[in-house]
Amino acid sequence: MANRETRRFECMASECEEDAHCFPGAVCRSVTTGATGIVVRRCAPEGVRREGEPCDALPVSSASSCREGLRCVNQVCSAPCSLDGSARCEAGFVCTDSLDGPGCFPDCQRRGCPDGQQCTRVRDDEYQCLVDSQGDCRDTPCPEGERCNMRMSRGRAVFWCAQVCNPVLPDSCSAGKVCGMGSPTASTCFRSCDPVDPEACGPGWSCSTVTEDMSVFGCTPELRQ
Repeated sequence: MANRETRRFECMASECEEDAHCFPGAVCRSVTTGATGIVVRRCAPEGVRREGEPCDALPVSSASSCREGLRCVNQVCSAPCSLDGSARCEAGFVCTDSLDGPGCFPDCQRRGCPDGQQCTRVRDDEYQCLVDSQGDCRDTPCPEGERCNMRMSRGRAVFWCAQVCNPVLPDSCSAGKVCGMGSPTASTCFRSCDPVDPEACGPGWSCSTVTEDMSVFGCTPELRQ
C-alpha cells in the first residue's frame, strides 16, 4: 500500500483498531477498503472536519479527515453509534456502517436537504442529499454478471454497470480491461488506459487508479460539474 509519510509503496499492517490506540493528536483511520485485500488501519493526524461536514473515506491529509471521535460515513463526518442499538442516534439520523465503524448518518427522507440538494437513493434503502447524480442502474437492474458501481465526491455521484471480476484471477476480465475496485467489497472490470494520454478514455471519462496500490489504471466516468 502507499505510505503517505515516505511516499513509497510498502508492505504495511494495521497498527490500531480505534482512536485510543494512537498517540494524542492522531486518530485510527482505514487506509484501504478491503476490495482487493484486507482492511488496513493506521494512525493518522487528527482531521479538521466537524460533524455534518464532508470528508473523504480514505483521506490523504487532515484537511479532508474528520476530527477525533467522528467517523466518515458516506463522505459525511458522523457521530459514532452501535448497530446493535446499544448506542443510538438522535431523531432524524440512522446508524450506518462504514470502514471506520458505524456512525449516525442524516436521514434525508425525514430531515430534508439543504437548498440546491435533493434526497436521492444511493443504495438499496439508503438515501443521501446530493447536488447531482448521473446513471440509472439504481432503478434499472444491470445485466447478469454485472453490478451497479458508484463514484461519489463532494455531493455528486455517478452510477454505471460493470462486470464483476476477481482480482486474483488474471483472466477474469476480457481483453483490454483490468480488474479494480467497484465498491468497498466488490471488484469490477474497467477499460484499461494510459494515464499519460489525456484522451485515453474519451469524452465523459477519465483515466484514474482503480486498485488500492494505485498501480493499475482504468477508465471511470467523470462527475458532472
